[in-house]
Amino acid sequence: MKDNLKAIFSAFLLTAAAISVSAADLRNEDGKRYEVKVHDGGTTRNTWIDANSTIASICSSCEVEVVGIGRVRLSGSEKASIKNGKLIKQ
Repeated sequence: MKDNLKAIFSAFLLTAAAISVSAADLRNEDGKRYEVKVHDGGTTRNTWIDANSTIASICSSCEVEVVGIGRVRLSGSEKASIKNGKLIKQ
């Protein structure tokens, strides 16, 4: 039983590490704060990104909407940036 728990725990840690490694990031290079909507499946999560900051691991596969700027689909370890009032997928 103890060996089974070790194996399950190890598998869980590897899966968690893989998920965090393959998550997309959003970087704000502008000097102002933006409202962000993360559309993931049938749900939408509302958040904000401060000036000159990054939201690391915003999602593993989603559509990111920067309100008033635009939308971009991200997956895996892709990155997007807000620069000069524009949303750019890198």
